[in-house]
Amino acid sequence: MSEYNKDFLKKEPPLDWHGAPEAVVVLPEPDEGPELTRIPLSRAIFKLAWPAFTSMLLLMIFNLVDIWWVGKLGAEALAGVSAAAFMMWTLQSIATLVDTGVNAMVARFYGARDNELASRVVGQGIILASILAITFGILGYIFQNYIYAYMGLEGNVLHAARDYMNFIFAGMITIFTTFAADAAFRGMGDTKTPLKIISVALLLNFILDPLLIFGIGPFPRMETGGAALATVLSHVLAISWSVWLLRKREVTIKFVTRMKQFINLDLIWRIARVGAPISFSGIMFSISYMLLTRVITRFGSEPLAALGLGHRIEGLAYFTAVGFSVAAATLVGQNLGAKKPERAEKAAWLSVLYTCCLLLAVSLVFLFFGKWIIMFFINDPRVIAEGVRYLRIIAMFEVFLGMEIVFEGAFGGAGNSLPPMLVSVPITWARIPLAIVLANTLGMGSNGIWWAIAATTGLKGIIMALWFRRGGWKTKKV
Repeated sequence: MSEYNKDFLKKEPPLDWHGAPEAVVVLPEPDEGPELTRIPLSRAIFKLAWPAFTSMLLLMIFNLVDIWWVGKLGAEALAGVSAAAFMMWTLQSIATLVDTGVNAMVARFYGARDNELASRVVGQGIILASILAITFGILGYIFQNYIYAYMGLEGNVLHAARDYMNFIFAGMITIFTTFAADAAFRGMGDTKTPLKIISVALLLNFILDPLLIFGIGPFPRMETGGAALATVLSHVLAISWSVWLLRKREVTIKFVTRMKQFINLDLIWRIARVGAPISFSGIMFSISYMLLTRVITRFGSEPLAALGLGHRIEGLAYFTAVGFSVAAATLVGQNLGAKKPERAEKAAWLSVLYTCCLLLAVSLVFLFFGKWIIMFFINDPRVIAEGVRYLRIIAMFEVFLGMEIVFEGAFGGAGNSLPPMLVSVPITWARIPLAIVLANTLGMGSNGIWWAIAATTGLKGIIMALWFRRGGWKTKKV
């Protein structure tokens, strides 16, 4: 029985007109927070993780479908889209500034039962996402050729990358605002609605891909540009549906219509402050891969194509971890809002445990079936050989990848996203000199690059776990 009811029972019971005490009415327990802060942790984790993981798995499948169709255009087109993917990562990392901030703040305020403030966070998140999308869409379009030149792209590879990214830049606002809306659902503990939305959106992408890439029927042949346009159109559907559904929720999209208060600089700053370190980490990660591309292209377009293909296949491990990272972020945020820090910590460690168990199975698939997986997407012998070596090397470190991603989510859910940045950025950038030494100085070739990527992944996972264990994130304010 709560202290609330104990205090009530200590009072003298009132007498009725016969002089007998009236029956004592036991008041209901006060609300102890949202469902996810009260149900068993394993149940809460899987309730959040499986829809998030399924969403990510679908996204991986349809990314692989993109690559499968683009692969039919040849190794140069595949290499161009692989190089463009590094720029795409940079842009998506900028979007995670909004994603991380909105998710952490909505979860914290929802856990504290302040739906009004959570709704205002969503509205300001949509505004911030739109501003960032327009700004970086324009900047990206203007400066993309300088980036391609630095990456060493030329000829058909350059043409394929530029065609792909032109459509992405034009439709950037749909991608960024989708991040914000998805974060709002997750902050409320709802990962099933984003699953429904992404399923339908990716089905549209699946249908449009071959039509726009190869010009089937009345559609023009757009090659790599067609793959990008299909992606943008699927995001148009996703954000439209998300906004429509959010308008009906207890945490909705709320704007102040008076012009002077339409943009709430205080809330925007708080969103950005929480999300900026994770966003910066992602940007630095992407830029480091653009620099790493210069090392890779010295060995030809085949290793670059293999890296792009390998990354997408590795998405099976990455998105498994992201599913549990979403669970950790939401549970940490809501439980901190409900004043249950120890439960928040336990949720994070359990999420890591489940992730590592699943990634062990994924590693075995990469080790023993990597060749057949690569051969499904392309028939170039050199790309196949490079891709198989990449999968076998990184398979030994996938468990550490899971640790890194889940703890990053847990830190982000607590609004303490600085530690992941301090771990991720320097170690990720250490890949470049390490790759040069292994590949060139020690004569390991492209294998040296794959070992540099894998070893630094392991180091990040270990350090992230040790830092989280210190517990400073429990007192972080948002």
